[in-house]
Amino acid sequence: MGSLHLGRLVRIELPDDVLAHVHTVLLAKLRVHEPILLGWTQSDGRHEEVLVNPSMPIVVVYDVDEERRLDRGRLHRLLASANSVGGLQLDPETLDATRATAAEIAEAGSGASAGGA
Repeated sequence: MGSLHLGRLVRIELPDDVLAHVHTVLLAKLRVHEPILLGWTQSDGRHEEVLVNPSMPIVVVYDVDEERRLDRGRLHRLLASANSVGGLQLDPETLDATRATAAEIAEAGSGASAGGA
């Protein structure tokens, strides 16, 4: 479980694969100097949000030091969410949906290669 630190007060713990995708989306938005509303649900059920802007320090700490593979479809869905009025919401439903779709794509890819061999 990695962590995303925004400013000095906000720390969000996320699985490394999710963290890599969120990190990429944040960088994409901040590179063009666009703030991004980021929301998440705490383990106790409270929902919190922060408006991330280009002047905030952002620290990303991964649990495991290894190269991360990014799923293009997952990135597109997260970017679409980030560009919406509600911002990028890291609620369990959103995270489960992006994980499930990534797993389906991986299964389809391995099935297609196995069937073509």
